[in-house]
Amino acid sequence: MAIVSFDKDTTVEYIPEYAGNRDSDSPCVVRLRFVPYSKVRHYARLLQARTHGVTDPERVFEIAQEIQKKEFVESVESISGFYVGEREVREPEEFYDVAPARLVYEILEAMEDQQKLLEGQRKN
Repeated sequence: MAIVSFDKDTTVEYIPEYAGNRDSDSPCVVRLRFVPYSKVRHYARLLQARTHGVTDPERVFEIAQEIQKKEFVESVESISGFYVGEREVREPEEFYDVAPARLVYEILEAMEDQQKLLEGQRKN
């Protein structure tokens, strides 16, 4: 069977599995773009360049988090169905800052893993 990948400009509606979300009547849905390996390498090179010569592990961690957030914000178009209290969070940057870490990691993994992205893709 052939492997067919997402086009770099295709937006996918991804439903995270986190906390039983996929079974919800009104799930959190993240509209995002698949991140191909070339873009993953781009972020890795950016991390390497920005941490070159940095010896403080805490600063290296901070830089890595900044780059991870950049990847997230550049690849996520919008979010629906995620609330902080009664307020819906729709913007990727705010979502990255307030969502549980495991949820953010799941979305980051789905962006870079076509199979995971397909598993969580919204079926109409």
